[in-house]
Amino acid sequence: MKFKKQLLIAAMMGGALGGLYGCTEGDETSILVEGDVSNPSNPSNPGGGQLSECPSWTDPQPQRDGTDVCELPSSIEQDRTLTADTIWRMDGRVTVGNGNQEIAADQVTLTNGDPLLNVTLTVEPGTQIIGAQGEFANMIITRGSMIMAEGTASNPIIFSSEDEGFEGSGEFGGLILHGFGSHNQCPAEPPCNIDSEGESGFAAGYEPDDSSGVLRYVIVAEGGFEFATGNEINGISLVGVGSGTEMEYIQVQGNSDDGIEFYGGDVNVKYLVLTNNLDDSVDWDEGFQGNLQYVLVKQSPNSEGNAGEYDTEGAASPLSKPTVANATWIGAGEQTVLHVLKASSGGFFHNNVMTWADGPDGKTCVTVDGAGAQANRNTAIVYDNVIADCDGFGDDVLDQTSVFAVPAALNDLFASTAAEAKLDAPIDWTAIRGEYGDSVADVDYLDETDYLGAVDPDATSAWFEGWILEGSLD
Repeated sequence: MKFKKQLLIAAMMGGALGGLYGCTEGDETSILVEGDVSNPSNPSNPGGGQLSECPSWTDPQPQRDGTDVCELPSSIEQDRTLTADTIWRMDGRVTVGNGNQEIAADQVTLTNGDPLLNVTLTVEPGTQIIGAQGEFANMIITRGSMIMAEGTASNPIIFSSEDEGFEGSGEFGGLILHGFGSHNQCPAEPPCNIDSEGESGFAAGYEPDDSSGVLRYVIVAEGGFEFATGNEINGISLVGVGSGTEMEYIQVQGNSDDGIEFYGGDVNVKYLVLTNNLDDSVDWDEGFQGNLQYVLVKQSPNSEGNAGEYDTEGAASPLSKPTVANATWIGAGEQTVLHVLKASSGGFFHNNVMTWADGPDGKTCVTVDGAGAQANRNTAIVYDNVIADCDGFGDDVLDQTSVFAVPAALNDLFASTAAEAKLDAPIDWTAIRGEYGDSVADVDYLDETDYLGAVDPDATSAWFEGWILEGSLD
C-alpha cells in the first residue's frame, strides 16, 4: 500500500480576516475562518490559504490540498476523537490525562489534591497525526487514561513529522504510553511514582493487567528526540504498561533512538515490525515481563545500536525476563552483535531466526555481559529452537542444544527456507513453563507455532504486507 503524506503548512497565517463563524460552546462546535489569510513574510505559505474547520478545542491551521489541519492543545483532559478526515498536528508535547503527575497512595488522587483523570483519546482508522518538524513534538497517554487507536490493514494510523515523505529520522518526538503496571523500582506499598525517561513525568503502579488502551495497525515514523545522553524519546516508549493493553500490527520506522522500549510492565505485542531505527530496535529494562510474538526486525545500515539490548536496571527483582517467540532479526551496520543481554537481564527466545543482511562473517548473534546477566544463563536466559546465522553465539556456557548454526536463507517474505525452520510439532507453552521455572510465558496469549521466525515458511503471503510503509523492508 502506498501512503502519501500531506505536507503541512507550519503556522497559521495572519492578515485581514473575514467571515468568522462558529462559537465556543460544547465539544462538537467548529471554527471556520474564511477570507484573506495570506502572509508573504512566511516562506512556508507565502500565498496563504483558507484556514481549516476545526473543533473549538483545537487551533485551526491553513488547509493543505483541501484537507483540514487542526493543531492539538498541549493538554487533553476530556474524551476526544481524532477523525480521519483531518490532519492533527502536534506543535510540542500533547499530554492526555494528568496521571503523569505524582499520585497519592489511594491511586485516584494526585498529591496536589486533584482527582486523577480518566480520559479516552479515540483515533479513527486512517488518521494522520503529525509533529512539528525538528521539534520534540510527542504524545503521552498518562496512567489512568487510554488511547483507542484501532486502525485497519487498509487504513493504518500514522504518526510522523510534518514534512513530505517518511524517510527521515529525529524529525519529531514519538509516542509514549504510561500505565499502572508493574515496575521493579516501585516500593512495596503505594504510591509508586517512577520518574520516567523522556521527561515524561511519573508512571507505573501495582496492576499487572492494567490497560492503557489499544494500538492496532499503528505506524510511528521519523521520530526520536534526545534531551541528553541516555534520556531520549523512542519511537514507542512503554512505561509500566499492563497486559490489559492491546498492541498488534505495529511498525516503528526510522527512529533516531530505539524503535520500541519497555520500561517494566507486562504488556504483550503481536505482529511488530521494526525497520531502519538508528539505535536498538528492541530495548527493555526495569523488570519487563511481557510477551512478544511475530516480530520482524531489520536494522538500518547506519545503526549504531543492536537489534536487541536487554537489561534489568533499577532493582534486582523482578528481573526483566520476557518471552520473545517467532522473531526474525536481521542485522546491519557497524555493530557486530545482534543481542546484548546485560545488567542482570533475562529473556526467553523461542522459535527465532538471527541473521545479517551482509553475511555472517565476524558477526555475533548473542553476548551476555556482566556477572548479573551471566548468572541467568540457561535459567532466565534461554535460546530454544533458534537459527543462528552468524560466527559467534554467546559463549560455551549458554546452552546451544537447539541452536542451529545454519544459513537463514530468507525468502521474499522474510521466512527462513532452512530445513531447521520447520519443527516436527508445535511448541507447547505449558511444557515450556514446566521446563523453565523462570519463564513467565503467557500460555493463553502465545500461539503454538511449528516454525522458526516471524513468517511461516509455508506461507504464500506475510502478515505485514499491505499496511507497513512502502519500501521500509527494501
